[in-house]
Amino acid sequence: MKIAVIGAGFGGLAAALDLLKANHEVTVFEAANKSGGLAVGFRGRRWNWSLEKYYHHVFTTDTDIIKLARDVGCPPNFSVPQTCIFRQDRISQLDSPLSLLASPELSLWGKLRLAKGLAVLKALPTPAAIQLERAAAGQLLPLIVGREGYQKIWQPLLAAKFGPYQNEINAAWFWARVAKRSTALGYFDGGFQALADALTAAIKTKGVEVKFNHQIKKISRNKTGVKIDQHKFDRVLLTVPAPLVNKLVGPLVVWPKINYLWGQTVVLELRRQFMAPYWLNILEAQWPFLVAVEHTNFVSPSRYANHHLVYFGNYLADGDQRLKLSDAALLRLYWPFLRQINPKLSRTDLAGCYRFQTPFAQPVFPVNYSAQLPPIATTDPCIFVANMSLVYPFDRGTNYAVELGQKAARLIAS
Repeated sequence: MKIAVIGAGFGGLAAALDLLKANHEVTVFEAANKSGGLAVGFRGRRWNWSLEKYYHHVFTTDTDIIKLARDVGCPPNFSVPQTCIFRQDRISQLDSPLSLLASPELSLWGKLRLAKGLAVLKALPTPAAIQLERAAAGQLLPLIVGREGYQKIWQPLLAAKFGPYQNEINAAWFWARVAKRSTALGYFDGGFQALADALTAAIKTKGVEVKFNHQIKKISRNKTGVKIDQHKFDRVLLTVPAPLVNKLVGPLVVWPKINYLWGQTVVLELRRQFMAPYWLNILEAQWPFLVAVEHTNFVSPSRYANHHLVYFGNYLADGDQRLKLSDAALLRLYWPFLRQINPKLSRTDLAGCYRFQTPFAQPVFPVNYSAQLPPIATTDPCIFVANMSLVYPFDRGTNYAVELGQKAARLIAS
């Protein structure tokens, strides 16, 4: 069969590779100028490696992308960086049972309740955990992790991440965030862009045509298949977000609506280290960003001209004022808060500033989402969809994109 794959993120690339192995003729369409999707990289002056526009790593439990990476000669390297929280002008480590016991943020009873609740969640098998979707995370979590742990740790995180949707996100989503995490994190030599490029090269070498800078204008149906612009195919796999699925094939396929948040990052390139931890969750109200991630506390600064790279990340609803600010205005907004984390930070430390934002970065899974969860195979036998709204209850992530892309390829091939 002639099969079109829309989107050259990790889901689309994984699907294309497996469809090729099943002896199908595959063409990949990508609107951007290179592959990688939300894990796409960029490169500053004198950097040896690319850096993702939006912070990425893999867990030891991310078996699908790890295997795929090894197959194309790009195995990840694992280490155990430090994860902390920032609360009441204080950085506290919070990434292990021992660090929880030593944390000054909770009472002893609060620590024990939180530890017990997280252990129960981590032990739940997936079929049982899915039942948690019957309640919103904000309703169920105080009962599981204790009211103190919820109010001081998790409620501020839910509020910062989901904003106007914080009361909609269901508890099964929260379980998935806990269940698959590992203390060791992995990264690829050259960054995720190097892996995406290796996958792209692998499929192109085997005969797949990859059309970059190709914005699909229309997908139409005929008696035997689909027509994409002026190209005819037997099947099409869309790996783009749900709102773009509706835009491209809305008249042909009924697709449920789901809310999404924008992803926004500001990446500072600094001449010295900003903080000790790799990951710092901000638990303060009214801060303009929800997380600080010092990438070069995880990967050596020698890969980036011996500079230190720090992300400041947000998920934002449509219309949020921060999406409209200029780069300079956004940095001015952030600067007093950066100084609260590191009072020694100076403008002379700044070697570069990069700002990125994209819609449809974070799906919002509401209560009882599985009831409306659509299948990969749509009501039209020639149209298939594999995007982030289908990885539920798990969150967006390259591993789940790979797993879903491979599953879609098996369905199409069969």
